[in-house]
Amino acid sequence: MGGEILNAALLSFGLIFVGWGIGALLLKIQGAEE
Repeated sequence: MGGEILNAALLSFGLIFVGWGIGALLLKIQGAEE
């Protein structure tokens, strides 16, 4: 079984989730400043 394929899928999904979280946090900070 391709364990590295699963690891790559989890890693890419994790990076997308982290990026989305950071983006939402920045939008919240910008909204609070205005």
